[in-house]
Amino acid sequence: MLLFLIISGVANFAIGQDLMSKIAGRVINSENKKPIEAASIIILRGNSKTKSDHEGRFLISANHGDSVLVSHIGYHTKTILYRSGTSSLTVMLVPVANVLDEVMVSSGYQQLRPNEMTGSFQVLDKKTLDQQVGINILDRLNNLTPGFRKGTFEFQPNRNERLNISIRGLSTIEASKDPLIVLDGFIYEGDIDNIDPNSIASVTVLKDAAATSIWGARAGNGVIVLTSINAANKSQKTSVSISHTITTKRITDYNKLYQPANLDYIQAEQELFNAGYYDGKIEQSPYLALTPAAEIFLARRKGLISAQDSTVMIAKLLTMDGKAAYRNAFLKTPFLQQSFANISGASDLIRYNFGVGNTLDLSENKAKDNKINLYLNNSFHWNDKFELNLNVNFLTQKQRSGTPAFDLFKYGGKYVPFFEFRNAEGEALPFNTGYRGNYLDQLYGDKLLDWNYYPLHDYELDRTTTRKNELYAIVQAKYNIRPYLSANLSYQYQTQRKATERIAQVDSYYARNLINIFSSIDPQSGSVAHPVPMGGIYDLNNGDVSSYTWRGQLNFDRSFGVHHINAILGAEIREVLSKGATSISYGYSADPIRTKVVDYANFYPTLPAGGFSSIQGNVSLMKSVNRFVSHYANVAYLYKQRYGLSASIRKDGANVFGVNTNDKYNPFWSVGASWQLSKEKFADWKAVNDLQLRATYGYSGNIDPSRTPLPVTETTSGRYTNYPAFVISTLNDPSLRWEKVRTLNLGLRFGLFKSRITGSFDYYVKKSTDLYGNSLIDYTVFGKANTTVKNNASIRSQGAELNLTAEAIRTPNFSWRPAVLLSLNKNKVLEYYNRQFGLINLVGNGASIIPIVGRPLNSIAAFNWGGLNEHGDPQGFLVGELSTDYQKIRNSTVGEIGDSQTIVFVGSSVPQLFGNLINTFSYRNFELSFNLSFKANYYFRKEATNSGNFYTYGKAYSDYDRRWQSAGDEKYTQVPRVKYPIDANRDAFYQGSTVNVLKGDHARLEYVNLSWRNLWQLGSKKLNTRLFLNASNLGLIWKSNKEDVDPDFSGRLTPNPTYSLGLNVNF
Repeated sequence: MLLFLIISGVANFAIGQDLMSKIAGRVINSENKKPIEAASIIILRGNSKTKSDHEGRFLISANHGDSVLVSHIGYHTKTILYRSGTSSLTVMLVPVANVLDEVMVSSGYQQLRPNEMTGSFQVLDKKTLDQQVGINILDRLNNLTPGFRKGTFEFQPNRNERLNISIRGLSTIEASKDPLIVLDGFIYEGDIDNIDPNSIASVTVLKDAAATSIWGARAGNGVIVLTSINAANKSQKTSVSISHTITTKRITDYNKLYQPANLDYIQAEQELFNAGYYDGKIEQSPYLALTPAAEIFLARRKGLISAQDSTVMIAKLLTMDGKAAYRNAFLKTPFLQQSFANISGASDLIRYNFGVGNTLDLSENKAKDNKINLYLNNSFHWNDKFELNLNVNFLTQKQRSGTPAFDLFKYGGKYVPFFEFRNAEGEALPFNTGYRGNYLDQLYGDKLLDWNYYPLHDYELDRTTTRKNELYAIVQAKYNIRPYLSANLSYQYQTQRKATERIAQVDSYYARNLINIFSSIDPQSGSVAHPVPMGGIYDLNNGDVSSYTWRGQLNFDRSFGVHHINAILGAEIREVLSKGATSISYGYSADPIRTKVVDYANFYPTLPAGGFSSIQGNVSLMKSVNRFVSHYANVAYLYKQRYGLSASIRKDGANVFGVNTNDKYNPFWSVGASWQLSKEKFADWKAVNDLQLRATYGYSGNIDPSRTPLPVTETTSGRYTNYPAFVISTLNDPSLRWEKVRTLNLGLRFGLFKSRITGSFDYYVKKSTDLYGNSLIDYTVFGKANTTVKNNASIRSQGAELNLTAEAIRTPNFSWRPAVLLSLNKNKVLEYYNRQFGLINLVGNGASIIPIVGRPLNSIAAFNWGGLNEHGDPQGFLVGELSTDYQKIRNSTVGEIGDSQTIVFVGSSVPQLFGNLINTFSYRNFELSFNLSFKANYYFRKEATNSGNFYTYGKAYSDYDRRWQSAGDEKYTQVPRVKYPIDANRDAFYQGSTVNVLKGDHARLEYVNLSWRNLWQLGSKKLNTRLFLNASNLGLIWKSNKEDVDPDFSGRLTPNPTYSLGLNVNF
C-alpha cells in the first residue's frame, strides 16, 4: 500500500512539472558570512551540477520540487527543496568544527557542549547506530566505540555481570563488572533487552573520571547514557516516521560441530565394552541409560540377539546421522521482524512525541518472542517560567519456549553421533537420556506410566512461557528563576514484573518421570500410591524489580563577557526493591484450573534408584532493598571559548554499608582542564583548524549491591526433621566500603585540512583500590567458611584510544570516508591479600578472573610441552628432564611462580589491542559501508580431545583424527593416543600444555550495509525514504593461528551470517 502511494504521488507530481527554471544563488559561511568558493551544487534527480565561484555565486537549472544538495569539504552538507518562483538562493553552510560545539552532550544530569567537557566521551547519533541491526541497543554500540568490548567467552548472566561488555577493561575483581546504564537521565535497573533500539536518538559513552564521577559509587566501570527520541521543537511541524526491518539467517549447520565418524565411535565403544568400562554401571545401576552401541553389545553378551542380529543393528547405526535427524525434526529458518512508528509535533503549549515498536522473533528452534514497546514524551510550557516534562515507556512481552537444544541429546550423559527421532512411518521414537526404558518396562510392567522420553512431540506438552511488563516513567517540573538559573524537581519510577511459568502436561516426560520416581508399589497387593499426584505440573517463578528516585537540582548556565559557566547542584534519594517467589504445584489441570495437595515436608522412597527424598516445590520467597542517598555538584568554566576548567564532587550513602562507612565523608570527585589551542592568535596553521588539549583526574566508584552491613542468614531444612532452619551463611564487615577507581586521562581532539581529517586521542591510567577480595578469618568462631569479603585488593590498568575519521575523496557525486577505531588496554593485579593462587590456577581457558599479583586479571599459563613418546603419551618437564609423571609435574608448580621449566606464563586471554576499520562510500543517493574488526596481543586455549572426555562424555574435537595410533606417529602428530583406563592427570596435562595455546590475533568482517536515500515531493509534503540491506556476522578474514579454529569460538559453533532488509520513511 505504501509503495502504491509513493508511486502514485511521484506520477502525479511528474505530470504537473513546470518547465525548468534557472536558479541564481550564493554559498556563504554561516559564521562569518564570507563566500565559499568551489562548493558543489547538485540537482539530485537530474544530472545538473556546478560549483560556486570565488564570490560563492552559482547558476543552475532545476524543476519545481527538485532537491538541491550543497556541499564543501569542512562544512556540513545542506539539502534545499526548490520551489518554482524562487529566482535566487542564499545557502549558509555550517563549519564542521562549529557544529561540534553546538551538539549537546548528555551526562545524564546535564546537557553540555563538547567544548565545555574536559572528560573523555563519545556520542553516537541515530544514523551511526542504524549501521547495525539488532534487538539490543548494546549490540549496536559494538565495533563503533573505542574502548568498548563485548566478551566472547561462554557467558551466563549473574549477580555481578549481566551485560558481558566492558569499557576500558575491568576495574574490579569481585564487584559489579557492568557499566552503569542511564536512560533519559536516570539509572535503568531493568533488562537491557526491554529497550527498543529504534526509540533511542543517541548514545553517550562516558569513560574517564571527569565524565563519570558525577554518577559516584556505580560509575567505576564507565557509564552509557541512552537518550530517547524527544518531543518536537517548538517550531517543528507534525512529523511521522516509520521503520520496518526483517532479518533472517541460515539454519545452524551442526555438521561444523565435530564428532567422530560413526565407525570410529562404535569401534571405541566396542573397546570400552570389552575392557569392562560398562560392567560396573550395568551391575550397580542397571536402570541407567546406555549408548545404543553398548545396548547392542550387552544384548549380544546375554544371548538375547544373535551375531547376525548384532551385525544388522550395528550396520543401521552406521547409516544414522544424528545431526540431520535433529535438523529435520526441530529446526526451521529463523525470522526476525522489527517495526517502529513515531509521531511528533508541537504547539505553543505542548510538544509531544509518541512511538510504538513491535519486535517479533521466531527463532530456529521454534521459540517465539513477541515484544511491544510504547513511548510517550510530552513537554508542557505554560509560560516562559514553568515547564513540565513527562516521559513514559511501557513494555509488554511474551516469550514461549521451543524445541530442545542439540546438546540435550545424550545417552546417560554421553554424546553419540547416531540417533533418530521417528521411524519410517513417521512415528515418534523413544530417546533414553536418563533411563533404559526397556529395562524399566520389564521391571515395573504396566504399574507405572510410560517411562520413555519421546522428544519429537514432548516439547509441545512441556512449555515454558515468560510474560514481562515494565513501566519506566519520569516526571520533571522545571522553573526558570532567571534566564540563566533554573530549578528542577524530578521523580523517576520503574517497575518490571516477570512471571515465568512452566506447564508440563500429564503426558509430558517431565510429569511422567516425577510421578514414577515417587510412586510406591505395594509388594503384596500390587497397588500403586502416588505421592506426586496424577496430573500436570505447574512451575511458577515470579520476579519483580521496582525503583524510584527523587531528585532536586539547580542549573546555572550563563556567559559573562568572555566567561561562561555551566553548573549544577543537586541531591537525590533512591530505592531499589527486588522480590521473588517460586513454587511448584502438582496434579495441575488447565480446565478447570486446579491443583492437588502435596506433602513437601516428609521423605518418600524413590524409584528406580531407591533411597528417600522429599518432593520439591514448596513456596520460596526472596526480598532485597537497596537504598541510596547522594549529594552532587558539577561546574564547567570557559574563558574566551579557549580555556576550560571543570570540577565535580559527589557524596553517596547506602544501606549496603554500615555506619562506619556512611558516617565518613569520603566523596568521589574530579577536576579537569582543556585548552582550545587552535583559537589562539599564534595558532595560524593552515593544516590545523581544530586542536584541543584535555587533562582530567578524579575518582569514581563501584559496588556489590548484595553486600550488607549485617550478617546474612539463609533458610535450609533440618537434616533429620526436614523442618525449616536458619544458618548464618556470610559474616559481615562493618568497615566495608565502596571500591574506588582513580583515573588520569590525557586527551587530544583535532581537525586537519579544514576538518578533512578529524579525530581524538586519549591516554589513560586507572588504579582501582579498596577492591573486594576474600580474607582469612578465624573459622573456629565461624565454621561456615574460613574467608570473608574485605577491601583488600588493587589493580592498575592503562591504555590508549584513537578515533580517526577522514574524507579521503569528496566529489559532487562520490565520497569515501574511512574511519579507524583503535583501543589498547592492559591491566595487572597490584595487591591481593589472600594469595592462594599460583600459575597452576591459570591453566584454563582464561575466562575466570584469577588474581595473581603482577599478572593480568584474565590470563593463561601452560605446561611446557615435550612432545609425545614412543607410546603416544604426552611428555612434560620435571627438573629439566622429559617426564610422564603427571602428578609430580603438577605438584612442582605449586606456588605463585612455579617451576619455569615445568610451567610457563603465556599471556592475557582477552585482547589487549583491538579496533575497527570502517569504510563508507557514497555515490549520489547510494551509500555502502563495511566494518572490519581486529583483535590482537592475546592468547586462547583451543579445545582438545582427551581420553576422559571422549570415553565418559563422548566429546571429541577435530584433533581426534590426528591422534597417535601406532608406533612412529609421534614424529608426525602432537595429539596423544586415546587410551583406557583413563588417567585424569594425563588428560589434564595434555589439555593444559602449551601445544594447545594459540595466538588469538585475527580480523573479521563484522557487517556490510548498503542503503539508498531519496527525498520525494508528494504535493505539499516532503517524504524522506531510506531503503537498506545489511549483512552481519560475516566471519574471519584472517587469523594468526594455522589451525581451523576461530579464536572467539573455540570448540563452539560460530554465529551464522544474518541478512536484513529495511525501510525507513519520514514525512
